[in-house]
Amino acid sequence: MKGKIHIKNISELLPSGTSPTDIRVKINCTTIDSTDVLSQFSVPLYLNASIAILVLSGNATACINYKFHKVVPDTLLLLSASHMFNFDNCSADFKCICLFVSKDFMDDMDSTDMIYKRIKYGVRMFNMPVLRISNHQSELLYKRITSVNDAIEDAEHLYHKEIILNCLFGFYLDLSNMIDRTSCLETEANLTRYESIIKSFIELLVANYRKEHKVDFYSSRLNISDHYLIHIVKRITGQTVTDFIYEMLYSDARTLLMHSKLSIQEITSLLHFSDQSSFGKFFKRKAGLSPIDFRKQIK
Repeated sequence: MKGKIHIKNISELLPSGTSPTDIRVKINCTTIDSTDVLSQFSVPLYLNASIAILVLSGNATACINYKFHKVVPDTLLLLSASHMFNFDNCSADFKCICLFVSKDFMDDMDSTDMIYKRIKYGVRMFNMPVLRISNHQSELLYKRITSVNDAIEDAEHLYHKEIILNCLFGFYLDLSNMIDRTSCLETEANLTRYESIIKSFIELLVANYRKEHKVDFYSSRLNISDHYLIHIVKRITGQTVTDFIYEMLYSDARTLLMHSKLSIQEITSLLHFSDQSSFGKFFKRKAGLSPIDFRKQIK
């Protein structure tokens, strides 16, 4: 039996109490070691973001959509919201630098967004999210990611967002150059039928979960029956379609309660629950606390 799968937003990886206006809620760079992996990335999860992970030292096993990859220094992982992943068997000296970019931030981009979509939605990269690169390429991407982080930290810059976008643009240009020069990607097999449906379902879910809570919406958009979608998702992930929808809603509800000043009624409306009572019952089943008590607990 497959373990429980989690769906998270970037904000859930940040310290409790982080302001909802902090740019790191939308884009963040961080270095993680084996201890961080145990606390944040040891169980299967979908992260509602574009993720680039560059391994700096040590070794580990990355499980991505139930496929196992040995990762060592100069390994690059490129993940989207459609990738389920976790790390296992980390050596004590394992360390990597991560760049997380939310869809909200991507939606604000112009030409950078085009590069991102090319990477995110390319079938080749979905099916082959792990790349071995040269030490020179690794050093270049490390500099690019740290420059993004430096820009994020320079919060007093008069053009804060613009300078972040400029640094991010440089990262994606170098990344696209490396991908274009990796000829082995050209000959890889396409996704299986099941993998393609799972990918499309997750993308639909990320875009529509707040408003659409029923299976038939997703199956109709995918032009398949409810039964077929339920069967595929259960077979591949071990969880039901409803599990995914509810986990996404619960993740968003937690984030809104923790990092926004919205009232419970406003959150209820934003997540399209019929009334506050229905939302309260849903949240308490998942968290063991009412939304009000949950919010009090984190203050």
